[in-house]
Amino acid sequence: MIKPERERRHGKTVAGIQVRTNKERELQPEDAQLDRLWEKFNDERLADSIPDKAAGSPVYGVYTEYDNGADGDYSVLAGVEVTDETKVPDEFATLILEAGEYLVFHGDRAGPDAAMEIWGKVWHYFETDDAPQRTFLTDYEVHEADRVTLYVGIK
Repeated sequence: MIKPERERRHGKTVAGIQVRTNKERELQPEDAQLDRLWEKFNDERLADSIPDKAAGSPVYGVYTEYDNGADGDYSVLAGVEVTDETKVPDEFATLILEAGEYLVFHGDRAGPDAAMEIWGKVWHYFETDDAPQRTFLTDYEVHEADRVTLYVGIK
């Protein structure tokens, strides 16, 4: 069983492109939004072209606006940290990574498949009786050159 670390995180502003989806939609290849989101983000090299990118920012995958916890619709933003959201053009979505308590799940490799593998471990972890309660405010992935790390908001 994976053993996550508990960590207090500060808020950050992230800008990028966003989709609205749910678990059922993502299981249907013709309706899935996440693969298309990341394909567009990578193909258009948005990590390098979003204005006002914070120096050294990794790429973020941010999960917010949950309708019904893990079962309803939610929004996902692929983006980078920015220093001043007022400098970000309207074609990009912006949001705040909520400050608070998170459980941190470390991956050992990079890429979308690595992120999905970690999410599978996260879902399994939160099925256990002693898991803390999720906030369903902000969860996010940090994509670095050699690994993906997941931060899951908890109460």
